[in-house]
Amino acid sequence: DRLLIMGHRMADIDAFGAAVGIYRIAMSMNKKANIVLNDVTSSVRPMMERFQNNPEYPDDMFLKGAKAAELVDAGTMLVVVDVNRPSITDEPNLLRLIRTIVVLDHHRTSSEVIDNAVLSYVEPYASSACEMVAEVLQYIADGIKVRPCEADAMYAGIVIDTQNFTNQTGVRTFEAAAFLRRSGADVTRVRKLFRENMVDYQAKAEAVRAAVYMDAFAISVCPAEGLDSPTIIGAQAANELLEIKGIKASVVLTDYNNTIYFSARSIDEVNVQVMMEKLGGGGHRTIAGAQMQGITVEEAKERLKAVIRQMMDEGDVS
Repeated sequence: DRLLIMGHRMADIDAFGAAVGIYRIAMSMNKKANIVLNDVTSSVRPMMERFQNNPEYPDDMFLKGAKAAELVDAGTMLVVVDVNRPSITDEPNLLRLIRTIVVLDHHRTSSEVIDNAVLSYVEPYASSACEMVAEVLQYIADGIKVRPCEADAMYAGIVIDTQNFTNQTGVRTFEAAAFLRRSGADVTRVRKLFRENMVDYQAKAEAVRAAVYMDAFAISVCPAEGLDSPTIIGAQAANELLEIKGIKASVVLTDYNNTIYFSARSIDEVNVQVMMEKLGGGGHRTIAGAQMQGITVEEAKERLKAVIRQMMDEGDVS
């Protein structure tokens, strides 16, 4: 009777767009639905504001995790998007409260999985969770009409996760994008929503400028002070570093809220997923991350360098 839709902690636009797509399916089937969102990052806020104070959407479209937990009953279903590890979901408590759980994700499963799901649709070949949800939208029922702001959110998720259709992009990615375009997604509007403010841009530039090189690896630290979402800026800096000739992989560390966040990127010669798994994280072959608590940035850097040296010794770098 009710759907709760949840992404990962510090939701990015892919998790947000996928949640909005599932929300549209629920509404089309006359089901009550809410999106669980605890922390709104600066990357998601501009898109989210288009749904808030909008007469076409209810005031409780977005709920904090604690409020969502109060609504749970025997007729509640939980849809988890863009994550399949229980510990990094936005509100892990919901996984224990709700019996009917569906998982939709494009990250390869690790040893830690949501093991009580009635349906687990994990497709590592998909570019993004938004691509998967766009496909589901087309085939789940006749005549589901996606609104332009919903199409924008999902299109943005694909654009961000594929780095403008250059990474992990297949035929299905373009078909999903074409469907969203037909549904009213506006490329220019999406681009304008994702322009950065000057402080963020300067932090990203500083991370790129201060990168140190270890053979073909770029390692840097993104300054977090004064930023709304420093982890996202760190990820963007890691993307930028890949544009430098000779760089096989880039890793940017961000010290935020007593946690060291790693953002790792590669094009094709290094499997950064394996690299981040050795540090307790995971992700994709070309996009991965990890988090560490209780250590300094310098200690985190040394651990990373040790992993890189190990991978080189073992021949994991082509």
